[in-house]
Amino acid sequence: MGFHAAPLLTGLRPACLLSFQKSRFEDFEGLLASYLPCFQCKGISVFRLSEGAEFVLLLFYRAGLLEKVMRQRAAQEILLEMGYREGESLTDMLEYLRSRMQVRKSFPHEVGLFLGYPPADVRGFIEHRGQGFACAGYWKVYSNEKRARELFRLYSECSHAFCTSLERGEPFPELVQAV
Repeated sequence: MGFHAAPLLTGLRPACLLSFQKSRFEDFEGLLASYLPCFQCKGISVFRLSEGAEFVLLLFYRAGLLEKVMRQRAAQEILLEMGYREGESLTDMLEYLRSRMQVRKSFPHEVGLFLGYPPADVRGFIEHRGQGFACAGYWKVYSNEKRARELFRLYSECSHAFCTSLERGEPFPELVQAV
């Protein structure tokens, strides 16, 4: 979790999506519950996007940051095209995303908006069907390649630093930043 979620845990990204194989943990629900107080006091929420007998897909997010991203005009245009309603709450948007995932049995393209990807890149991915991108890293980039590469570098450095701190014995809750 520290490696994949570090940019969220330190406040660089509004959200991250993690899949867990429940059987790899003695008590997955208990483990998750033990982290919730730390997350809640640091402003991080957890939303179950999908769940089966063996796997669970969780969206970890900072509501204020994600709300800001989702209210961008370009993001709103994409969401409206995908059937979201204008002015709906973040909770309603998450519920609709979950229902779209259940119906489609795959990731709806707008999931990138929920992960904080630039709307222009989400639009580019949709229009080009995932082809013809300028570069790829944490997402496929169709616009502002320079800025995306800088973010990719920043996210990678953040993940490395977070994991190094964990390996040195620093407690996970102390590494998670309140934003």
